Formats: sequence, C-alpha cells, structure tokens
Amino acid sequence: MEAIILLAGYGSRLDRQDLPHKSLLPFGEETLLSRHLKCLQNLNIQKVHLILGHNGEAVKNHALGLNLQFPLHFIDNPVYLTTGNTLSMVMGLRHCDGDTLILDGDVLYPPKALKDYVENAKLSSFALITADINDDECAKVLLNASGTIHAFITKRALTEDERTRFGFGGEAIGFFMLSKEDVPRFVKLYEKREGAFRPVLWEIPFTEFAEDTALHPWNIKDEGCFEIDTQEDYSEALRWFESHPDLYRI
Repeated sequence: MEAIILLAGYGSRLDRQDLPHKSLLPFGEETLLSRHLKCLQNLNIQKVHLILGHNGEAVKNHALGLNLQFPLHFIDNPVYLTTGNTLSMVMGLRHCDGDTLILDGDVLYPPKALKDYVENAKLSSFALITADINDDECAKVLLNASGTIHAFITKRALTEDERTRFGFGGEAIGFFMLSKEDVPRFVKLYEKREGAFRPVLWEIPFTEFAEDTALHPWNIKDEGCFEIDTQEDYSEALRWFESHPDLYRI
C-alpha cells in the first residue's frame, strides 16, 4: 500500500505566524507531520507521496530530517491558493499503482485508530467518528439503506429530505483508502469534471463517485481524533493529547 498526505494548504484559520506550516504543530516531542510519517512507517507503507504548497521547502526539510526507512516522494502544487484539496489528492493519485491510503495533514489521531482502520477496513472506505448531526462545519456522512456511503455534506446544514431519507454515519475525520481499481477510476472522474472539481474539497467529487461506486464507512471506536483548523481546535487536541499520553504513543 502507498499513502498520500495532503499538506499544501495555507492554514489561514489557524493563524500561527510562529510556524512555517500547520503540519509542524508540536505534540510532545513530535509534530503532526512526524506523527503521520512514523505511524505510516510502523504500518509498513511502501511509499509516501507528500503534496506540498505553502512553505513547502520547510515541510520537505522537516520530513527528510526524520530519517525514515521508506521513500518519500514530494509533489509541489503551485496553485494551492486557488484550488481545493481535490487537485492535490489527484496529483498524488496519479503516481499510485496500488491500494492507497490518503490522509489530511491536519488531523491528530491515536496510532491504534489508524492501524485498526488500515488493517481491517474494506476498500474503498472512509474513517468516521461520532459527530453532531447539527454541526454545519463538519463533513457529515449520509448512508444508504445498504450501509454504503451516499454523500458527504460539509459547510452546511442537512435538509429535511436528507435527514428523512438517509442514515447518519458521523463525520469523515480525514483518512480514507481507495482500492487499486478505484484509484484510476477516481482520477478519470476528476479529469472528466475538472472544471467543477478543481476548486473544491474532496468531499464534493466523492459524493459523485459514490453514485456508482460502493464506498464503505468505518466507525472509529477510539476517542481522541481531532481535525485542527483553528487555534481553539489545537488547544483542545493538545489538552486531550497531554491528558492521555498512552493513547498517542507511537
């Protein structure tokens, strides 16, 4: 299995001028990025593609300084300021020949949660955590009667029709897997609809992809997963990290 880490974003909502990139937020002696990479190394991932944009050279140097035991492939996204992370993901997928794990770079999770997911979840699938159905900001996942994913709804409230017709799976926390067969199929869909998908987050094209592809939910049992968009998010994640050290040990 290969992996992609999405690291191009600017992180303007976090507003940490003291750091070159939000993936370098500290958690103990590690950063978000070093945690990602060491977790992937422990999972015997064959190769990691890092999609860079904002202060990419600092991110690259940090990753190389970890002296990891697998190859790192750095891909520059020069238009990250005017595109969504779907483009960054596709830039990585074009280099992947097998089953692929994709991670948003701004997520803190217990290593066990990722390990259980990678080793036991179906392909293709999305890791979900418990969430408030009324949270407009989170990436809410709607489920078909069969249990597969119907749609991803983010940055808005659910309509009454959506609440009535579909099950609520929780929140897509920011790591998911595509099978070897679905990698080129998703890239083909993107290329067919590039005008619509280039500026948006990955939740949008995956909703369309789900129309004729079985995407499976994987419910994370462990607490302690956080998407870090703001300083408040980081403070909450850091409090949990510091109060549950065994949970996050790599």
